[in-house]
Amino acid sequence: MLTIEEIKENQEIMDCLNLEMTPEKAVALYLEWGSSWAHGRDFVRSNTDVSCYFTIDAWEKPAKLLLIRRSMAEGEILGEVDAPRELVERELEAWGGRRGSYGISELLKEWLRSQLS
Repeated sequence: MLTIEEIKENQEIMDCLNLEMTPEKAVALYLEWGSSWAHGRDFVRSNTDVSCYFTIDAWEKPAKLLLIRRSMAEGEILGEVDAPRELVERELEAWGGRRGSYGISELLKEWLRSQLS
């Protein structure tokens, strides 16, 4: 379990943190780069580009908020983030309660911004 303090103190994570990144966008940018005109100017320029982002992992119950580090070479789970259970459950409800990996809502982004600033 990662705490917000551990994330804040890790400059490498903070430098690559992108609250607007979603699992779908990460796949398009890092695994299908060059094959999609849809990302316009937002594309991976080299194999050293990385993004750290949050995702809801609802493949197993209970759903978890994970911090992911994605590059062209790999996706690495940095850890499960200690977030209020009610926020994570609300996220899952917004996605219909189905199993999967999901981007985070504006509500959870706002909570994360308030905690990480």
